[in-house]
Amino acid sequence: MLLVSRCVARAGQWLLRTHSASEFSGADIGWSLLVFVVVLVLVRLAQLYREQRRLPPGPWGVPILGYLPFLKGDIHLHYKELTEKYGPMFSARLGAQTIVVLGDHKTIREAFRKEEFTGRPQTEFTEILGGYGVINSDGRLWKDQRRFLHERLRHFGMTYIGAGKGQMEARIMGEVESFAATLEEHGEGPVDLNPVLAVSISNVICSMIMSMRFSHNDARFRRFMDLIDEGFRLFGTLAPVNFVPFLRHMPWLQDTRKKLNQNRQEMADFFQETVDNHRASFDPSNIRDLVDTYLLEIQNAREEGREAALFEGKNHDRQMQQIIGDLFSAGMETIKTTLQWAVVFMLHHPEVMKQVQEELDSIVGRERLPSLEDLPYLPYTESTILEVLRRSSIVPLGTTHATTRDVTLNGYHIPKDTHIVPLLHAVHMDPNLWDEPESFQPSRFLSAEGKVTKPEYFLPFGTGRRMCLGDVLARMELFLFFSTLLHKFHIELPQGESLPSLKGNTGVTVTPQAFKVVLKKRPMVSGAEATPVPPTPTDAGVVRNVGSH
Repeated sequence: MLLVSRCVARAGQWLLRTHSASEFSGADIGWSLLVFVVVLVLVRLAQLYREQRRLPPGPWGVPILGYLPFLKGDIHLHYKELTEKYGPMFSARLGAQTIVVLGDHKTIREAFRKEEFTGRPQTEFTEILGGYGVINSDGRLWKDQRRFLHERLRHFGMTYIGAGKGQMEARIMGEVESFAATLEEHGEGPVDLNPVLAVSISNVICSMIMSMRFSHNDARFRRFMDLIDEGFRLFGTLAPVNFVPFLRHMPWLQDTRKKLNQNRQEMADFFQETVDNHRASFDPSNIRDLVDTYLLEIQNAREEGREAALFEGKNHDRQMQQIIGDLFSAGMETIKTTLQWAVVFMLHHPEVMKQVQEELDSIVGRERLPSLEDLPYLPYTESTILEVLRRSSIVPLGTTHATTRDVTLNGYHIPKDTHIVPLLHAVHMDPNLWDEPESFQPSRFLSAEGKVTKPEYFLPFGTGRRMCLGDVLARMELFLFFSTLLHKFHIELPQGESLPSLKGNTGVTVTPQAFKVVLKKRPMVSGAEATPVPPTPTDAGVVRNVGSH
């Protein structure tokens, strides 16, 4: 900026020396303004060139739009091509925004363990959210909320050790058994697993957050799914505004923003109803779920005289609304999509499915369903789940971070507010790290002794200070749903149908193309298939049903 100021001042001095006020004609003024503008443009280009040289290497773009016009196809695949050209760390200018893409696991780990990389990009979406919640917040609010949620979620069973583990397993297994019972009722006709999975997985997180379950035919739940799906689509439509801000004034994008706000408010109204119901029946001696823990925290803050400072002064109810929304969406979509991909890979690799089923039969037997206690003795089953996570990489661009100040990484200067993209897809598909990365090989996660091994470059839940809060719950759910599904059913394609593509549809996540399966029941020993009952965790109070299974 100092260079720009000096050049502008010198250009002005030149104009004054060249002409007195009386000597200026219309043509002179025109030429002088042209010279002035040219000087500004040249100085700005020189400034950008100087800044670019300090950034990681990367492609050049065009004025105003930067590299945006050259983005093509699936962004994660295009970025992977750029890492092959410019190296595992490259930068690009997308409109008004600088991005730095990290395609190397060591650099991702190094960056994301630092405080300076914990920011979140300021986008149209985060503006709509108003800085509330935990996923899209940053600064002190994010730190306090992440610490608070980590402690409270461990209390509700998101831990691999202690009594909480059994409590969480009971919660999950209640939904797993309901899921299996619903599939059995359907029979052996073609079935779309997506809606059944969505309800069952959502019920795990909803019971923990707000003591609520949905039925498989519940109209309100279907509306929620529609709102989430539409939100992802609208968010994609609004994305260009994040890089070219003046586009926000375009009428069609203003309509999109208005619709996103309406959808957010509709979800918030339901969550507020939940908060109000909890507040009406709140008993500090009987904490039923996560909403109650927030109500207790607000009560304690009021009694201790720190109510105004709680949540960094933000509205308490709206913060609770957004926390519910964050955990609901994050706790359902990624697990559901991963399980869908697991089924797709089993259809493509029936030999893997057979080996998983043989291991389950050998260790678990045919008299009961798998449990978390079986996991250490089921290495091939676990390695199959890990390979699904690697090969699908359903969040191929990870979650974008932002630098909170100017910082140096690998010798390159990265300015404040730069978007940092962890290209997890490139890490999980790097042929220098994985033998034949395109192929589906569960054995790559097994040592010579047959034990499960997870290399440091396996990052399905991210890494660093903003690593996924729910990774423990996700691993439990993936194992219990996947192992039970294969233990109780053999999965086939409907007659005459083609295998679903392995490419998938790229949006916020990479989802499989729509497909149906035929489930052939694998007989259990008599008495092993008791009618499932909804979970009632000991410390969570009574779980309120919305409809019934």
